[in-house]
Amino acid sequence: MAIKLIKLSIAVVVIAGAAGSSFSTKAYPAFLRKAQKFGAKNCLYCHKQPTGGEGWNERGEWLIAEKERRKADAVDPEWLADYKEGAKKDAENKEEAKKDAENKEGVKKDAENKEGVKKDAENKEGAKKDAGNKEENKEESKKKEKPNQ
Repeated sequence: MAIKLIKLSIAVVVIAGAAGSSFSTKAYPAFLRKAQKFGAKNCLYCHKQPTGGEGWNERGEWLIAEKERRKADAVDPEWLADYKEGAKKDAENKEEAKKDAENKEGVKKDAENKEGVKKDAENKEGAKKDAGNKEENKEESKKKEKPNQ
């Protein structure tokens, strides 16, 4: 009887262990094993939660973006070979540098436009002076012509 009780207890422990491991939070231990050669020690390598699941850090988001870029059905941890630390920050920095260059170009064009407007104003002033000089010249010509008549 005692042997049957021991066997039953062992069977219950084995079944409970198998059932318990099926509820494990490590959804993809194969991913962790593949990512270990890239430095992963736990799920926090790609996830924000130590148990994995929803919520990815920069590396995890990069993997998801890579999945979309490659039009793959699932993420492949082997892609981590192409991952560069701070890749997202580099992309953001490049985007900011591009915007800065565009802004500088816009400022330069604005300065050129202001210079053009200034030159236009000077030309208008010159034209007014020229018109005034022509009027003066006409008046002087008329004065000179009157005494001769």
